[in-house]
Amino acid sequence: MIITLLCFLCLYIRTQAILNGLNGTSSGWQIYPGDTYHYGPSILIDENKDNLIHMWTCSQGTGSTQWDVIRYHNSSDSGKTWSLDEIALEPTSGSQDTYSACDPGVVKIKSYYYIGYTSTTNPNATQNQLFLARSLTPNGNYEKWNGTGWNSSNPQPIVAYHGPSSKYGIGEPSLVLVDNLIYVYYTNADDTGSYTDLAIVQLNATNEDTWPLYLQYKGHVIYRRVNLGEDSTDIKWCPQLQRFIGVTTVNRFSSQATVGVYQSTDRYGLQFQSTPYIGHRVQEGTHNIGISGSTTGWIQLENQYHFVSYAYQPQGSSWGKWPTYLTPVQIVQLPLGTVIDVAVSSNVNWSMSGPFVWDHNFTTYWSSQSANNEFLTINLGTVFSVKTLSLVSRSLGYGFPVDFAVRASNDSQNFVHIIDQHYTNTTTVVNCSFTTPVQARYLQVLPITYGTDEHGIKLFQLAEIYVQTD
Repeated sequence: MIITLLCFLCLYIRTQAILNGLNGTSSGWQIYPGDTYHYGPSILIDENKDNLIHMWTCSQGTGSTQWDVIRYHNSSDSGKTWSLDEIALEPTSGSQDTYSACDPGVVKIKSYYYIGYTSTTNPNATQNQLFLARSLTPNGNYEKWNGTGWNSSNPQPIVAYHGPSSKYGIGEPSLVLVDNLIYVYYTNADDTGSYTDLAIVQLNATNEDTWPLYLQYKGHVIYRRVNLGEDSTDIKWCPQLQRFIGVTTVNRFSSQATVGVYQSTDRYGLQFQSTPYIGHRVQEGTHNIGISGSTTGWIQLENQYHFVSYAYQPQGSSWGKWPTYLTPVQIVQLPLGTVIDVAVSSNVNWSMSGPFVWDHNFTTYWSSQSANNEFLTINLGTVFSVKTLSLVSRSLGYGFPVDFAVRASNDSQNFVHIIDQHYTNTTTVVNCSFTTPVQARYLQVLPITYGTDEHGIKLFQLAEIYVQTD
């Protein structure tokens, strides 16, 4: 069904460029039951060890002043079963990383595994900074960067935070090695906003042991959508595309939670744009996601063998009791103009939540919770010249509005009315063609007269939504 719809979309959308998105190829499976938490995974697949999957996660600490530690486990059967957890890295009491070792981002450079991690000395869990440790083995014996070399007695940040003490600060790293360049992506959240930032260093024969001294700050590369509850970004390099691919979670901890995908707009990873996530949904309450890569942080377009993994909060569960899930994914190339994401006014529950309206699957659908001021707003990622808005109804037209209005916006706040539509005999696809192409990034559908579902209840329901652009 997904392949059929992708082909169908290509008939409607002129390909001006390619969006490299992700397709969830199955719903995946649970790999940790959620007695406590294992979140923010860093996932490396070792091609030299029969595709052994290494995974490091942020997990519960061992004392009241040791909030988090980094645990390690691995899988030799494509993520189906896992070794027992081992504590790979702990905070050093009384030091700059005294409270936590959290949010691992791992890369292997020559013989060493390098873990970037988050920590702080602020008891409010703010003012975080980015630290680094290394080991010859993935599961322990890590030495920490101390500002000039490696030991664990006096860890010092490789990226320090200098903003207000009430803000999150620096952390949640993602490390990649490309052409002897080490890319260090990380969260920067201060009083101006929340971003993914980048620092780079060129490896050479003289700085192999001291490269943190030479990191060069490159600034903000992703401006996070705080209004959508977007969290940390895990980034990998795709050599075939000559682009970086990143994942985040959007609407984290909610029934609307989904995966946000980014691709770099150049091979240097200095700017990113949003791309789609389609296919099988992630679990309700998803947060802090990671994507697999090689030991150097590469993701391949050929012979795709990739996963995303994330923690999630099931409905009714206690805070911090988060299972961990693993979902197979593939890079999928989609036309520019494909819907990036959709905001909805309400939903009944996770099984009929907003992300089902752009998963490229006719058999799933979104449903509003009521017939009271409902709407659906699509985001195309940037401004396009839109010729047609196409709505795919449920079978037999259940929940499809009899009358509705279409509005357009470039900022998701100020909308202009475009057309009103009326349908009495809804077919599978309803095409709303505009006499003059509409310049817009956002298109909004607002029911005027609601349709009914199979129980006769007035609701707004849709299976899919997409556009035709110039």
